[in-house]
Amino acid sequence: MFQPKTMHETIMPLLVVNFILGIGNWTSSKLGKILNMAYSLVCLVMYCVLIKFTKEYLCTYYSTIANEFGLWTFKAMFYSNICSALFLVINSWLNRKHMEVAMMRIMMCEKTMEQMGLEKKYRKLYLNQLYELGFVMLMFIVFIIINHNGQFETDTPLYIKIIFVFTINYPMILLYVSDISFLHWVRYAKLRFEQLNSLLQRMLTTTLDWPQHKRLLKMLDEWNETFTSGTQQDHRFEDNINTIKAVKQVHLELIKATRNMNEAYGMQILSSMTMSFVFITCLLNYAYKIFWTSDDLTNRDNTEMMSTIGWILFYVSKVFIINHMCTLTSIEAANTGDIICELHEPSISKEFRAEIRDFTLQLIQNPLIFTACGFFTLEDSFIHGVIGTVATYLVILIQVGDLQDKVAEPKMKETYNTSEA
Repeated sequence: MFQPKTMHETIMPLLVVNFILGIGNWTSSKLGKILNMAYSLVCLVMYCVLIKFTKEYLCTYYSTIANEFGLWTFKAMFYSNICSALFLVINSWLNRKHMEVAMMRIMMCEKTMEQMGLEKKYRKLYLNQLYELGFVMLMFIVFIIINHNGQFETDTPLYIKIIFVFTINYPMILLYVSDISFLHWVRYAKLRFEQLNSLLQRMLTTTLDWPQHKRLLKMLDEWNETFTSGTQQDHRFEDNINTIKAVKQVHLELIKATRNMNEAYGMQILSSMTMSFVFITCLLNYAYKIFWTSDDLTNRDNTEMMSTIGWILFYVSKVFIINHMCTLTSIEAANTGDIICELHEPSISKEFRAEIRDFTLQLIQNPLIFTACGFFTLEDSFIHGVIGTVATYLVILIQVGDLQDKVAEPKMKETYNTSEA
């Protein structure tokens, strides 16, 4: 089994997939960047040609939607996903400087952590990418197979079906792969914070259940017993001080690197979260109209319901996974403060306590917070806010729709009576 030895080899699956989709930088050389940009432009041009072809035959071969609200919803989704795909290709090149700075900081962290004797765990990161990319591909294959029969008219040629499937699903794959790329670096930061916290935990005394004053007395007794061997004691204090300094440096560089990654993906996350909120609300309202306004669900209604549920799961998963993973990483970075506070009281070295105070001040001044271009924070509370807001707007849309139906019914009856007379 392949065993990656460098960070570049570790992220190779993401590099290859991003390059194939036209949103990745394959190499750092000038010639490689020019070739990558040319390939991205070719992908953009080809996709724009397919979009034009799809628009010409969309009304002819694509199956009609159950009602007018659903038609407008899916049209908005179709064009917004197209705009998102075009934006991602361009945005990947505009923000490559943030990625380069982040990678430079990550390589510094990797070098320092290697000197500290911490495990790299490249294989785990490598396999996680393969599992996630494989799951996404499998999910899209199943989604396409399930909705294949209900999406097209019976006389649709095969090549038009292939073009439609590619045009409609390419933006979704692009959005998912881009999210996986962002989540990879978030998960990487979480893993490194966990390693640093484990290292700090090992620095604590083995009697963690004792009160702080008992641990202090125990350390004083040990220090008195080894007073004659002052050189050994000094070495132990010096090693602890060097460890704290190294952890403090790596922790800060990790936070800065993660912030650079957050800035690189900021606009993408902002547009993704906004679109997810809007379309979750619209799709839930459309599902309500299909289920409650139809006395007997036909095969067409069932197909539309399955397609609608698939799109809802697509947008819901984006909101939940991104925000929850960002929350876990922020919590892991903040947990370092709790551990070093436990290290402060038992220590008997003034220099060691000074390093801990500096580390604590650094954590206060540099908290790890994920944002969508500064508009809102990516955390679990954002998920709760989306749920509440979607429920509120959904109730309003349902009430407005029911009111319009009640107003339209008398007019339809009046028209019918007039025609009979």
